Amino acid sequence: MITHERLVQEVSSRARLAGSDDAGRVVKVTLASLTHQLAPELRRRLRQAVPAAERDATVATGPPAGGGATGLLGEVSRYLGTPPERARYLTQAVLSTVCDADPEVGRELRDGLPEEFGELFTAPEPYPERMHAATDAPAPLTPAELERELRRRPRWNGDVHRLTRTVALPADRLPPLLGGVRRAAEELGHRAEHRVTGDGVTFVLHTRSVGGVTPLDLRLADRIDEAVAAVSSGGRPGR
Repeated sequence: MITHERLVQEVSSRARLAGSDDAGRVVKVTLASLTHQLAPELRRRLRQAVPAAERDATVATGPPAGGGATGLLGEVSRYLGTPPERARYLTQAVLSTVCDADPEVGRELRDGLPEEFGELFTAPEPYPERMHAATDAPAPLTPAELERELRRRPRWNGDVHRLTRTVALPADRLPPLLGGVRRAAEELGHRAEHRVTGDGVTFVLHTRSVGGVTPLDLRLADRIDEAVAAVSSGGRPGR
């Protein structure tokens, strides 16, 4: 079993937190929020996998809270007073550390929750140096970073302020596409603006909290590309 000191140290490193006090609070809030989503047996397994200092956070009564991954991230965001995109980053730092320390429990937790929770158990993407000091949210990409990322996403256009992609689709394909994009945005704790055009839809992405394009927008752009591919082939995103 991972020790309290090691758990806090690892989360502090993965999430680029200032010190052990901050990391300890993040760990307890995240574990408590996860516990609220779990069935009783999984709550017991989680309690067995964490150090004694964190076990109080894994005690809950009543049925699972529901609300999916969005509900979990909303609770973390609310109790830590941090933007949703940062709450997701912190949640991944905690849950991936727990899973790495006890892979068997990690598999049980992933298997016992809906698929949308899966990514929360993986380590956050390595963008620690791009965190905005004032808001604790991802900092806008630099022009050079954005240029590099757009080369990997040829269907997207834009600048450091916002990204856009226009998709031409028959009218009957728009509802499943917009539904898939909405679900993807909720899972990421983000949002995508859109404008319906005469022959399709235009998506606009930016992170309001920092006034520019961040790595979170790139992740949502990739999810939109996946949703477009799904409806273009006749399927429904996330189904």
